[in-house]
Amino acid sequence: MKIHIKELGAVKEGSIDLSKKLNVFCGPNGTGKTYMAYMVYGLLKSQIHIGSDEVLAKELIEKRKTNYIINFDALNSYRKNIIDNFKDNFDSLFGIGEDLAKQYFEKTEILFNETNEEFKNQIINCEFQATISIRKIEIEVNKAKSTDFLVLEIQEKTISNKDIDTLNFFLLSSILSLLAIHPISSTYILPVERNSIYTFSKELSISKQEAVDHFHAMTGKNKIDRFDLLFKKTTRYPLPIKDGLMIADDLAETKKTTSDFFDFALEIESELLHGKVQITSEGEIQFKSDKAPKRVLPIHMTASIIKSLSSLVVYLKHIAQKNDLIIIDEPEINLHPDNQIILTRLFARLINKGFRLLISTHSDYVVRELNNLIMLSSDKPEIVSLKTEFGYGKDEFLNKEDVAVHYFNYPLKQRSNKQVTVELLKVDESGFEIPSVDVTIEEQNKIAEELFYSLKYGGEDE
Repeated sequence: MKIHIKELGAVKEGSIDLSKKLNVFCGPNGTGKTYMAYMVYGLLKSQIHIGSDEVLAKELIEKRKTNYIINFDALNSYRKNIIDNFKDNFDSLFGIGEDLAKQYFEKTEILFNETNEEFKNQIINCEFQATISIRKIEIEVNKAKSTDFLVLEIQEKTISNKDIDTLNFFLLSSILSLLAIHPISSTYILPVERNSIYTFSKELSISKQEAVDHFHAMTGKNKIDRFDLLFKKTTRYPLPIKDGLMIADDLAETKKTTSDFFDFALEIESELLHGKVQITSEGEIQFKSDKAPKRVLPIHMTASIIKSLSSLVVYLKHIAQKNDLIIIDEPEINLHPDNQIILTRLFARLINKGFRLLISTHSDYVVRELNNLIMLSSDKPEIVSLKTEFGYGKDEFLNKEDVAVHYFNYPLKQRSNKQVTVELLKVDESGFEIPSVDVTIEEQNKIAEELFYSLKYGGEDE
């Protein structure tokens, strides 16, 4: 799945291949990396309703198992409609008013960067298993390689009339939505504001803010349409923050579900947090340190690393699905260099368990560890020996073919150019280099050497 974006804020244009298991955004501050990450998130979260297929739904309900022959014309139309609908909702994506959204993003273009025939071949040649949840009904979806149909199956023995009506309404759209963003099942984002989401979730509650907005609207001097107000949603927060707050609002329910990756969350707690992230029956986040297991701390009293990573732990324990795309803006936030390295190794393990990652980073420690993980994919005996010597696990490696690195920067030869170009950096068997980071390190080393030499040997010739 390839996306091409033009005229997005500071970014003139850029492409991203989401079939890659790891996409890395890098470059100086203020070059549009977060905008691009938000755009990817918003597009993949977009869903539209395009009608129903009552015959398909009826057969699935009666037989509990049926085939869906993929209608590629309908699928291509669905993908086009997703983009058109998404472009009309930039105000919700960025948490701004409609007028500002039109002003800032009037020229923005989004395209699926593959032909209909290329996409059709990708779908036919793929194989996957997924689950579609519609109300309380879970539909198992199986796609075999070199086929043009899906096998749908439900396990529930009894289905209420209300659930049947819902299934009739949403089944076809849910199937097309699943295929439209293949190979990704769903998307989860950890924005840079993640530290504050659980800490201030009650104060920033979406339901509370909407109630306040409705109160001001109802008591204001301007006349309003009460029916319109009923369906009006607040755009106070960008979509990634709003979604995070909605999860925080519903943690008491979220904790009732255990994902297949619960044990992996325990590994993060053990290796990085050295304690347990817990959800109370009231939906509050708490932390129990391994060093003081009898003392439970509310999230706002914990170390910054706990605040930064607690949302990732909750996601892996209760929400995660295989083939999810996880977007993390600056994963190095609040982490000491040694923990940045541990987290980067955990990323490799996540990827090798079936996840995809999109990260933006300024950290030389993260970049160098990614390069180490790429080199560790070699099967040379010397590398295998060093992997054991340095304590890397069997899943702590990255294949260079699975990694794409995007460098955001203003063109050096066009200083007056106010738009950012997104360059795809070369990734080889030894990894990749980020120009702006390397230049900064070289300049800092040069200054340090000059200062040290002057401090140590200055004045000796006098």
